[in-house]
Amino acid sequence: MELQQLRYFKIAAEAQNITRAAKTLYISQPALSASIGRLERDIGVQLFERHSNSIRLTEAGNCFLEHVNSAFAVLNEGITKAKAIQNRKSNRVRVASALGMVRNLAEEYAGAGKGSPVSVTTCDVEQICSMLVNGEADFGICLEHIQDSRFSNRVLMESNYFVALNQGHPLARKRTVKLKDLEGIFLFCSNIARTYETARAILERGGCKCTLLKLDEKDVLFEAARKGLGGVFCIPMIGKHNPLTNGNNPGIVFRPIEDCAEKGCVVLVYLKDGYLSGMAEDFASFLSRRFYLIEESTEAELRERGIH
Repeated sequence: MELQQLRYFKIAAEAQNITRAAKTLYISQPALSASIGRLERDIGVQLFERHSNSIRLTEAGNCFLEHVNSAFAVLNEGITKAKAIQNRKSNRVRVASALGMVRNLAEEYAGAGKGSPVSVTTCDVEQICSMLVNGEADFGICLEHIQDSRFSNRVLMESNYFVALNQGHPLARKRTVKLKDLEGIFLFCSNIARTYETARAILERGGCKCTLLKLDEKDVLFEAARKGLGGVFCIPMIGKHNPLTNGNNPGIVFRPIEDCAEKGCVVLVYLKDGYLSGMAEDFASFLSRRFYLIEESTEAELRERGIH
């Protein structure tokens, strides 16, 4: 029994017609019939009932087809994994991220001599999915679950939503803000991480009307807030371990939206049947620890402000 025989059988079973299957395979009808006949003799089972213009799988043939399809699925999975391994360059971990701060964390990881070099491509969710499927990234980082059966999602962090504001903004004097406080202001959202869609849905449910604007992650977003142009709808992830301190964004404060029941999340996404190398797992573990610290800091600050 050869792989080619199984492929011929699969195509013939799908076509239910020897002539049509032979055309699909670019071989002669007698050659296809002979190949299927040899396969039936090899396994000792009649796979097809022959009719004048068509063929039909026997009960045994239907059972065999299920296993042949499974075998080809496993083989294709192996090919995908092999290509992913071969495509790795210079032992570098490759990450596709909708979250700009992952670049900073990769630099921190490399600077501390934690492990292999990391390259981060900042892109939207559609490109993350494409890079994962094509073996161009080991895993992705998103601010949402990817609802696709090809991928697995691992939540690294959950957080309430906040508004980042210039420290001189009137809302900055409040310990917390409510949705109605955002009425009439400019509210900036990440174009890459797709927080625009989330913010719009939350504001509509809260009956709040404000101007939502998409900007690129992350420096442009917070620069707009620093200049007092409006607020940034975000999960706060600024500072070393305490995301609510000024940290690397002097002049900006973060205020939780206390009547927003929804929570945001940081999600690690990878191919469900893909191969994640030890190097990639090591960096994923580093990210998991860092986001855990950020989540803990955020929760502590919320408790201090009477929100939990």
